[in-house]
Amino acid sequence: MPKVTSWKELSLREKIGQTVICRSDTDRYIKLCGSIKGFAERYPVGGIFNNGNVVKGLLVGENDNFRGIVAELNKYLRVPVITVADCGFFAQKGGLILPPQMALGATRDEDLAYGIGEYQAENFKKTGITWGLWPVCDLNISKKSPITDSRSVSDDPELTVKIVKSELEAMKKAGVVATIKHYPGPPFDEESDPHVVPIDNETPFDFWMATHGKMYKDLIKAGVPAIMTGHINLVSYQTEKIDGKYPPATMSYELTTQLLREELGFEGVTVTDALEMGGFSGEKALENTVRSFLAGNDMLLWPMFEYIDEMEKRILSGKIDEKILDAAVERIWNLKQEYSVLDEGKIDSDKDIDFFKERILPVAEKSLTLIQDPKKNLPLNKEKTKNVLIIITTPSDAQYNDLCYLKTTLEKYGCNVNIKRKVEIVKEGM
Repeated sequence: MPKVTSWKELSLREKIGQTVICRSDTDRYIKLCGSIKGFAERYPVGGIFNNGNVVKGLLVGENDNFRGIVAELNKYLRVPVITVADCGFFAQKGGLILPPQMALGATRDEDLAYGIGEYQAENFKKTGITWGLWPVCDLNISKKSPITDSRSVSDDPELTVKIVKSELEAMKKAGVVATIKHYPGPPFDEESDPHVVPIDNETPFDFWMATHGKMYKDLIKAGVPAIMTGHINLVSYQTEKIDGKYPPATMSYELTTQLLREELGFEGVTVTDALEMGGFSGEKALENTVRSFLAGNDMLLWPMFEYIDEMEKRILSGKIDEKILDAAVERIWNLKQEYSVLDEGKIDSDKDIDFFKERILPVAEKSLTLIQDPKKNLPLNKEKTKNVLIIITTPSDAQYNDLCYLKTTLEKYGCNVNIKRKVEIVKEGM
């Protein structure tokens, strides 16, 4: 199909489609519309997400299949899709297992962070990805959080900016869109998981501005191209409620347009967190999806396709001003243009794994953090230390098996090693 040279040439339905990032579920699309061609004509989406496969805790891209899906879709679309994938664990089979963001925070090393960003960009490119929903910049300010923990750099906004800024620079140089997330960030007492339920953030606004607010403002100044809004609110800032509750940033005009764009100065592309999450979906999923766009989100991650029909209906009836859509589509177009999506440039990596080993392996060494050693057992002395007990607390079988490598290593060192996974702590007197 002939491509367009300007977003202004698009039909209303094509413009609405630009705001949608769908999954790469071709069987579903063929069942829905009869063929990929039929799907592209009915739902001219702007982005496609590489579902990938989870292998040993890693999200491994389906190279050939995904590229084929993209090529097939682009045959029938007038604007090429931008290819999207998630998280810092996106990797190639046989690739290096990247350390979490917390490890980079422990190193306090910008050069190592740049190397991680460079390697992550190459991972994305090897699987045909132009836009990575990475890195996480949530501050680790809650001791109770079940999800922030090791995927956060630190609880220090300045250190987080230092590390994340280097990752962003590496991604940009490699030609891959980086995304910081999850705006506005978790509360200081977070106990819930937004994958399951929406998060109420009751952080005082002055504290938020001194922590997450400062960090976002600094990273916006550094030129971050995309920000993901989360299923998290910020009640100390908000005044408007939906169904009696303060909505999350994914549905809040106050947070996404007023605070993020107008006050913090972000001019790039905003994208929602997944709209299939328990923190968002529900009985009013379609209405909430439309609200997400009207809140100021340029692109929606995995919305229901009825959203395109509903938006078209409301714009044609005058209920939604088309100028709001035009502003979002222009930002999306500019992002695609800057990252060579419009000319369908080849997305590939010219570097192999060995190129990155010297850049990444030092992270594992430099990030080691000694919490306490009151008996001065470290470093280990072969003559004094004969018996070692290792307690592994992870619920993941894969991580447990990986950590058993420590037992093997210490045995080679000459220690007698006992390893336990579940240990019951009994207080004296009980």
